[in-house]
Amino acid sequence: MKKQLLIFVDRDATLVYDKIIRPKHHLGRQRDWKSKVGFIKSAVKGLKLLRKKLPRAKIYVISNQSGVAIKEFPLLTEKRAHEVFQYILKKLEKKGVVVDGYELCMKASLDYVKTHPQFTFDKRRIGNFACRKPNTGMIKSILRKEKIKRSQVKIYVIGDRASDVKTALNINGFGILVPFMENKEVEKLKKLKGRKKHIANNFLSASRFIIKREG
Repeated sequence: MKKQLLIFVDRDATLVYDKIIRPKHHLGRQRDWKSKVGFIKSAVKGLKLLRKKLPRAKIYVISNQSGVAIKEFPLLTEKRAHEVFQYILKKLEKKGVVVDGYELCMKASLDYVKTHPQFTFDKRRIGNFACRKPNTGMIKSILRKEKIKRSQVKIYVIGDRASDVKTALNINGFGILVPFMENKEVEKLKKLKGRKKHIANNFLSASRFIIKREG
């Protein structure tokens, strides 16, 4: 019996980008945030291909959303963060792609805070929270919702950062890096221990890699 296949996709700069400020800038913090949502074409094509070739797979979007922890973004509340996600998935559905759900982590790590001194953070949302990638809390949450044991599934994570790949490695899955604009992520990836990692030119290429590996 084949194991259940779960594919986890990062959101910002993997699936969507901010059309005004690339690759992303905390969607939802602006009053006109809906007008700024843009889809990466290769991601839409790749998701359609995955659905066609791997119908047994379940696809989820997982995303760190540190903007909720930033006090300078009063409009980006927990409610707004979910609203943004739901809007993106509805627009994706209109493009012919249905995903099985999403998880988001509205926390900020200590490293994130240190590298963003221009912002003031809600101290209650700072720390090494299990949900924040490269920790695996969001994936484990979905496994619980699906009532599936880790031993029963094969996991892939696709994202534009090395931390997405590390998330996969941390749960003994396979991580695929799809660089958006920051070449430094490739260098970070090379430093990660573990063989279950791959660099794809774009999301469509990443999808074909998974299909070939699972076909």
